[in-house]
Amino acid sequence: MRHVMQSGACGPGRRGERGVVAIIVALSLAVLIGFAGLALDLGKLYIAKSELSNAADACALAASRDLTKALSLATPEAAGMTVGAANKVLLQSENVALTANSNVTFSKQFTGPYLTKDQFSAADVPSIGFVRCTVNRANINNWFMQVISATLGTSAVAATAVASTTQAQTTCALPVYICQAPAPAPPINPLDWVCSKVGPGSPPPCDKIKGNFGWVDLGTGGGASALAALLAGSGQCNLPTGPTLNTAPGNKSSLTAAWNTRFGIYAGGQYKDPSSGPSDFTGFAYANNWLLQGNSQQSSFQDFLAERLKFKPYQGDTSAGLYTTDGNASPPPKSDYANGADRRLAIVPIVSNCSGVSGTSVPVKVSSWACVLMLHPMTSNPTKDPMQGVTMLQYLGLASDSNTPCATQGIPGTNTIGIGPKVPVLVQ
Repeated sequence: MRHVMQSGACGPGRRGERGVVAIIVALSLAVLIGFAGLALDLGKLYIAKSELSNAADACALAASRDLTKALSLATPEAAGMTVGAANKVLLQSENVALTANSNVTFSKQFTGPYLTKDQFSAADVPSIGFVRCTVNRANINNWFMQVISATLGTSAVAATAVASTTQAQTTCALPVYICQAPAPAPPINPLDWVCSKVGPGSPPPCDKIKGNFGWVDLGTGGGASALAALLAGSGQCNLPTGPTLNTAPGNKSSLTAAWNTRFGIYAGGQYKDPSSGPSDFTGFAYANNWLLQGNSQQSSFQDFLAERLKFKPYQGDTSAGLYTTDGNASPPPKSDYANGADRRLAIVPIVSNCSGVSGTSVPVKVSSWACVLMLHPMTSNPTKDPMQGVTMLQYLGLASDSNTPCATQGIPGTNTIGIGPKVPVLVQ
């Protein structure tokens, strides 16, 4: 009699293996989810690192701009903190946090040591050449890694940047000249005011001021439209190499709107918004009543630095006592200035043979180049202006002087014959 082998003889063993597949799939899913979570968490930290790097770069560049060897280190520190804190981190959800005497440090050499501003004396300031910004964000909550281990619940990210200054490859100037009469006339000293017109009948304080300024052709032409384009733009960056320039005489009231773009004031028409002429970091004006009161000349530049750090807008015609438009210019949005640039610190030529300058274009000899601060906007209604349309500049020193507070719109590079100050550049 035959015996037939039953196919289900091994059935119980095989049925016991059927759950293994489910276990393998579950374990595989856990591993895959773990890798996916790890990738997401690391991606989040990588983005945070990039955001902090941007903040550190911006902080260092802004701080190095004010390493003039003359200003207190409190000024570059405040500039770096202000610009750095304007950046955001954690997928742009919160502002970067910086602390005084902590995140911004300085050094005389690139290799260090880097110390806080309070660890240097006033005698050290002229030797400071480098600034380092360190920004960090601690306690970043991880999305998935904390599931693996409680110790991986949070992470910290930091970024560092070092900046210094270097000679500008190009230097941009405004089409304005300062007249410095030759000796025995008294020289113009740093922080002196300069008026747009002087002489008998000039309103105070211009009747007692030593220097004056006027318009000059920097190689693009002396017409009003050519000069306006330089005022609303970056200025003339390809400067003439010869020592002689031609004046562009006349009050040229049509330049008012272009000049005032640097204060964030837009009169409409061709100059209607920041795209037609970026503003400075501050438009705060030193108005007619301020000038007539004879406030300390030394205070004006320091006031400008303080308002620039706050991105303070032009205060409006009523407060300034000016007539910058046909109506009454109101303070523009503060955002215009937060996105501005150094537009009121400028380089202009100094000429010494300007005593014969009259109503026609004449050649003048450039003796040097100056760094100036534009103190206040131009008025469009001189008859209502107690200064009778006079515009004031403040002379801050020679542009080639290492102590100049100017910052050019030039490109960092090697230029041994540059006339202007150095420009910020990242070195690490």
